Amino acid sequence: MTGGAALARIGLYARSETRLFHVALARRLKERFGARIVLYSGSPQESAFYRRHGEGVFEAILEAKVLHAAALEVPHDETMEAERARAYEARLGQTINLLSVSNRHLGRGYALGGFHHPRSRISEETGYAHLLHAYNECLAYWDREIPARGLTLLLNGPREAAVIAREHGVPYRVFAGSRFANHHNWAWNEYYENPEFERAHGTGEGTGTATLDRPYHSHLVHRSRYIRDASLLRLCQRGAREIAKFAWWRLRGYEKGRGYFLGDNLKMMARIRGDARRLARIATVRLDDLKGMPFVYYPLHQEPEVALQGLSPEYFYQLSLIAAVARDLPAGVRLAVKETFGAIGRRPRDFYGQIAEFKNVVLIEPMELGLECARRAEAVVTICGTAGFEAAILGRPVIAWGLHNNYNFLPQVRVVRAERDLPGLLRWALDPRFDREAAKAEGARFLNAVIARSFDMRGYDFIDVARFEDASVEDAATALARSVAEQAASQTAASQAAAQ
Repeated sequence: MTGGAALARIGLYARSETRLFHVALARRLKERFGARIVLYSGSPQESAFYRRHGEGVFEAILEAKVLHAAALEVPHDETMEAERARAYEARLGQTINLLSVSNRHLGRGYALGGFHHPRSRISEETGYAHLLHAYNECLAYWDREIPARGLTLLLNGPREAAVIAREHGVPYRVFAGSRFANHHNWAWNEYYENPEFERAHGTGEGTGTATLDRPYHSHLVHRSRYIRDASLLRLCQRGAREIAKFAWWRLRGYEKGRGYFLGDNLKMMARIRGDARRLARIATVRLDDLKGMPFVYYPLHQEPEVALQGLSPEYFYQLSLIAAVARDLPAGVRLAVKETFGAIGRRPRDFYGQIAEFKNVVLIEPMELGLECARRAEAVVTICGTAGFEAAILGRPVIAWGLHNNYNFLPQVRVVRAERDLPGLLRWALDPRFDREAAKAEGARFLNAVIARSFDMRGYDFIDVARFEDASVEDAATALARSVAEQAASQTAASQAAAQ
């Protein structure tokens, strides 16, 4: 398949936070490349929205088989569902349970550090047979849909669509943040991996002079919202809006009105205030307090979240990681742990107190900028977080537990393949002979490669979904076309080499 052929018939999965941008993108792909585009939505309400705003753009607007709706169906007997699931597991090379790790409802039990995330009808009213049935039905839907529609490219599909697209040899791309400024890229799979970054780094692509001097755009937007919304008054206002929103959804019969329980959402808002006050009594260390004190930095991940369980379903055990690093650190070095504001209110009750029990662990005040923590640390430990990306660019040693990070190939990054290797990795990271200048040069080269293979969303902030520029739409279309063309060329070259 050539790059042009890949754009011939596109399946585009609706995403609420980019709904208007992707309508504009679909229109541009149709105009520039003659793409025929099928839009997949998750509800009748979404379908109606795209019919209003995408008139003349989409060849068809279909409601896809959605995992959560399938989970609420009456399953066949568990034995039959297990047999169907094992057949898919044999094809896909992974278990249905692994697929479910990132799901906030069916995989809720895997959010070990997010026990108080709001509960939902799906998480409470379904059992194991429902989980198997839901994944069987959704995998079967995409197994039929991709060849039946003759799709040549799938954009933004859910995890179960991504793995089936790969089985059918159909390219998959997902709109993903590049973790720098407001740049985004077309990641190649459900782990948000993008091999273009490594290739561009290897060829020295990108000659800019960009520097990493502030956190990426969406982090700053969400940080500002958290600071604004954390007061008692704002939490009460949010609660009132939540009640009104649920009432409206129920009145209109919207499916999302039957998702999370209203009471659990309101309890979550109350916990945010309580947990923030509790954390303020424990996490009192400021970066300036650590001057002259060598420390390794670990930023906590929010749970449940695609940025943890989705990108690293093989390893997501945060308390175990903290215990292991604290155990293996040499004398005189602290482990500095910082909470992410989005997780406050979701943690198990004794979560922070348990971390504070380690004598060589300090809890940093949550509103310290993670970028500055990475800059001042001797090394950074992460699973799959932005801190690893930032530290690698800054020339700091990184120990990563996640297998799919786009920065794992850099020489200043080591991936934990087995926990028994951790002491040696920490010695490597803390070795005074570590060449920081060489690492900085590699980091700058990597940042240039990321920028070269990304597109700038400029002022877009995922809150005002209508505020985006035509130039961003054009850049995204160009980046997508280049990405699939290069993949096609690479596959052709590989086939020719194998035939010789």
